[in-house]
Amino acid sequence: MPPIESLIEYFSKFPGIGPRQAKRFVYFLLAKDPMFRENFSEALVRLDKEITQCGLCFRYYQKSYERDGKCPICADAMRDSSKLLVVEKDVDFENIHKMSIWDGQYFILGGSLPILEKEPTKKIRGRELFNTVQDRAKNGTLKEIVLAMSATSEGENTLAYLETILPPLAEKYHLKITSLGRGISSGTELEYSDHDTMHNALENRK
Repeated sequence: MPPIESLIEYFSKFPGIGPRQAKRFVYFLLAKDPMFRENFSEALVRLDKEITQCGLCFRYYQKSYERDGKCPICADAMRDSSKLLVVEKDVDFENIHKMSIWDGQYFILGGSLPILEKEPTKKIRGRELFNTVQDRAKNGTLKEIVLAMSATSEGENTLAYLETILPPLAEKYHLKITSLGRGISSGTELEYSDHDTMHNALENRK
């Protein structure tokens, strides 16, 4: 496949990007100087060399920040290990974490569930979340799971699914399962929520 068409196909796979926007990206790159394209290409290669994924919370982070095989947040003994905040995407985690309104641990699902999704375990890390909750509950550290989903139809569908797989663990280990309270407007993605909105949603979780 010619390089222009190949790049258009790759960009089209990005979330929210259609063929027309993908084509604009490619012609934008062509219009830039060779050094820009070289730096862009190098940045992509560095992702594999310098970025890794935490085996506990599943977020991406700089390999050089690894501590005892964990990301800095999971390795931070000052964080409250009795609370686990479950979010859909890495950008949701980043938005909440930079606000400094959550002092517990995190778990990133890797996405959300479309309505009528027949194979949820292929879309999100539901099985991994179940195992994480079970392992932490067994050693007596975990007390509360906060399901922080976006106020969208897919977010609500994801929440409904999680509320079917986690209750057996909650009952067995006496865990509290809560979700975000008032503050998140209908149709809002967590990555776009501001500090006050997220603070109120967490404070009023139920």
